[in-house]
Amino acid sequence: MDATLWVLGSAGWMPKAGQETSCFLLEAQGQLIMLDAGTGVANLELVPEVLQRHDRVSVLLSHYHVDHLVGLMYLKRFMADKCVDVYGPGKPVYPKTTEEYAGDLLQSALYSSGPFGFAREVRYHDYGGQDFCVGGLRVAVREQSHSSPSFELRLGNLVTYATDTSFDAAAWEDYPPTELLLHECWQSGAGDPRHTSVEALAAGLPREAFGRVLLIHHNPSWDARERAEIERAAARHGMELARDGMTVTMGSED
Repeated sequence: MDATLWVLGSAGWMPKAGQETSCFLLEAQGQLIMLDAGTGVANLELVPEVLQRHDRVSVLLSHYHVDHLVGLMYLKRFMADKCVDVYGPGKPVYPKTTEEYAGDLLQSALYSSGPFGFAREVRYHDYGGQDFCVGGLRVAVREQSHSSPSFELRLGNLVTYATDTSFDAAAWEDYPPTELLLHECWQSGAGDPRHTSVEALAAGLPREAFGRVLLIHHNPSWDARERAEIERAAARHGMELARDGMTVTMGSED
């Protein structure tokens, strides 16, 4: 069975010029999985036929920054009749559970439907920095370096999702291959130590480990010139900037 990924939100921090914040939708092995729930959740309107095929959706959160979480508020438009499982780092790597963090954001004073009202059934799970499974698809978890605990998620041999992290080339040596890498790219060169540059990826990423590399979590402060420079630098090393609305098709998961 083929797997398909839709880029719903490729920006970091805040939307800009039609580019929404982090959200990716993966259909694989009969599962519908959302990677983070930023403002890109609004772009689910682009894939109504995909949603119609599934009664249950799993949302995997890399961490709890609001630009990756706020789209939970938008799910009611698309998933009021579905069952939604939300997986987050939770305890013991954070002081609260995923349910508690969702409750903080979706409290009734801020969101009338509350943390359990955006779907027919909502369940929260903590993966606690440990590998877990969604249906028959194994999700390998690896902690990243960021301002608060952030986790890389590797879904079988299909997709590696690494956002909100600095880049350490040594951590990618002998990395298990996946067909697609979604890796953040926040800056052209050295800058914010909590994030990754295209220069660091070009120098240290084992490009041969991945069939395709899409750079995500773009900095909304980029102007047109800087974006073009980063795009050219990425292309020289066989990488490309993700765009909202992109579709990536992958082979079967063994």
